[in-house]
Order: sequence, then C-alpha cells, then structure tokens
Amino acid sequence: MRPRPSTGLAEILVVIGGCDQDCDELVTVDCYNPQTGQWRYLAEFPDHLGGGYSITALGNDIYVTGGSDGSRLYDGVWRYKSSVNEWTEVSPMLKPREYHSSCVLKGQLYVHCPPMLQPMDNCSTTTCRGRLYAIGCLAGEDTMSVQSYDPETNRWTLVNCGQLPPWSFTPKTVTLNGLIYFIRDDSAEVDVYNPQKNQWDKINPMTQVHVGGSVAVLGGKLFVSGGYDNTFELSDVVEAYDPGTRSWSVAGRLPQRTFWHGSVSIFRQFMPQVSISFEPLEAPDSSAIHRHRHHHRQQVLENNLNNLNQNQDVEAPH
Repeated sequence: MRPRPSTGLAEILVVIGGCDQDCDELVTVDCYNPQTGQWRYLAEFPDHLGGGYSITALGNDIYVTGGSDGSRLYDGVWRYKSSVNEWTEVSPMLKPREYHSSCVLKGQLYVHCPPMLQPMDNCSTTTCRGRLYAIGCLAGEDTMSVQSYDPETNRWTLVNCGQLPPWSFTPKTVTLNGLIYFIRDDSAEVDVYNPQKNQWDKINPMTQVHVGGSVAVLGGKLFVSGGYDNTFELSDVVEAYDPGTRSWSVAGRLPQRTFWHGSVSIFRQFMPQVSISFEPLEAPDSSAIHRHRHHHRQQVLENNLNNLNQNQDVEAPH
C-alpha cells in the first residue's frame, strides 16, 4: 500500500548495489529526485551484498533479502528506514536464498513465494489487483508459466493467459495502473498483460536494450536503468515510459555505469538543492566493502549478451 504524498515529500528512485564495468560488486545506495534531476548518496549498505539478493519497498522503507558470496547462501534481511537514513538488520528468512524474488501484497512481504502448484526456477514476481503473480520456467523444464496466488484463500492457480510471448529468459515484471509489464533482458521489446481482461498487448520498444538492468515504477511511469546496451557496452542510461503518451524518453543517467542492481521508489523528504552533476566520493578500500566477483552473475550476463547478439544477427537486413 503506497503512502499518499504530502507537502515536503518527493517520490524518489533508489538504486542499490549492482556491479561496475569490472564486475566488482557495489554496496552504494543512490537516490534520484525526478523533480530536480539530481542524484544523492544515501546510507551505504552496511554488509556484503554479494549476488542474488532481492530488493522491494514496503511503505517508505526498503528491504534487502538473501543473496550469496558464491560459496554460501545468506538468510539475512536488512531494512532501510528512510525517515532516519539508516540500515538495520531484522529477523532472518526461514531459509537462505539466492536469485529469488520478493514483493509486497496487502502490507506483507513475500519472499520467494508460498508453495506453488508447480515449482518454478528463476521466477519473477509482482502484485496486481490484490493477487501475487509469479512468472518463470517450470522446475527442470524450459516451459514458461504464469501462476497467481490469492492471499484470501491461500491458494495458487495456473493463469490460463494463452500463448506467452517468446521469452528467452524470465523477464523482469512490474505493475502499473492494473497492468503487468514484462521487461525483456535480451530485447528492447516490452510485453503487457491485463489480468482483468486476460489480454496481451505490446507497447513501443525501449530506446535501447538493458541486459542486466533494473525496473521500477516512479511517478506513474516505468523507469528502466543501466545494464548492457545494443552495442554490448555497459550503460548508465535511465529511460522512462509514460503510459499516457505510450512513449519512452531518456530521463537521466545513473551515477556510474551499472548492471545487476536493484531499484525501487519511495517517498522521502525533499533534498537540499545541489549541483545537478554527480560528484562521486573517493572509492573505499575494496576489503572494507567486501567487493567480490560473482562467477554465476557473469555467466548469466554472458548468456544474455550472446542471445542478444544472436537476435541481432537474425534480425539484421541482408
């Protein structure tokens, strides 16, 4: 449930962690105010983020769950309290998890998912019209599926939504105005599903590909940031989709080129006016922030880039 904005508050985009162009993992937390076009640092994540963690917002606070350092899994849960700009560790999950999904439904934080009708690998989740939707490959298969969870009955159902788009990988999902948007990781195409009408649609493609990028809803628009672009270069582009005009536009740039980061929106007090240019702080010693190259992440990224390259070869004019 989103709080109503009030005087002195601004809805901001918060970007957490990710990897830089050397595949070194980051613990920086940056926020973007679309009203001023300015980036600011927030409190740095106090622990090793590792890889495979999940990020979601509950009210005006942010929760980071799980992850791994490549050799062990984490069950930890960290909460960012926006009112005081502080991170605190809260109750751990029931089991360690990596490369999972988290979302909020009716004031409750759902991590991974309650037991499904059919187990899924690498699923993506979102909430829409009072239900939780999970999209991913059925365990041990290449078949994509959509399942829906009703918290009132505590039951899952398979969503009979017709033939799914030809996704090569599980897309990132986000809900805006009662519609579920599917952001592909190896294409600029975006698919839209209307659960109420059980209909599929497409919107105009993004201005570029965002392999390993992140998506969030901010101010009634979709914001997709970072990742690798069509030229296989790491990007800092932040682009926004306006459903009113059904068009994409470049909204800004990340403080640095980043991929595999997380992003959410929250309301926070207006920030003081500063220069629009982002002045990075001197990088801390790597041992202090526990940066670690995550082999699994790099392997997934290379697979996505290879698939993007194959798609471009097929689509190239002769």
